[in-house]
Amino acid sequence: MNKVLPTLVVVEDDFVDLEIVKRGVAKRQMEVDILNAADGNAALDLLRSDRLTDQQRSQLIVLLDINMPGMNGHQFLDAIRADEAFRRTTVFILTTSDHPRDITRAYDRNVAGYFLKSNVGGLLETLSLYLRHVKSPPVVSLQPV
Repeated sequence: MNKVLPTLVVVEDDFVDLEIVKRGVAKRQMEVDILNAADGNAALDLLRSDRLTDQQRSQLIVLLDINMPGMNGHQFLDAIRADEAFRRTTVFILTTSDHPRDITRAYDRNVAGYFLKSNVGGLLETLSLYLRHVKSPPVVSLQPV
């Protein structure tokens, strides 16, 4: 049986920040598939599409910016936490906002960590350890039986 790599969905509207994440993942030799969505709506469409298998969804990790056009990061978190299929999805925040209101709101929606973009290295080190040591939940099919 082929090993399915964890899928990292980077919800980020800034191309430079996306490239920094991609290069950091490569530098740390993390074994993940990386997908990008430019805002929360695009990310929801991606998560709900047939581009992801049930196995990929069970190992999904989202890196989420807060400040984006369209559906912002807080709205995205509200949407996935209300969706039975994605409410347990691992989400790390990577943003420029260090406002206490944003931090509190994110943790109220069960994020795994909140990182400022000035500390992207800290997030990537955390993510590297996370990928090596954390067990994923069992695969649950989104297809009706």
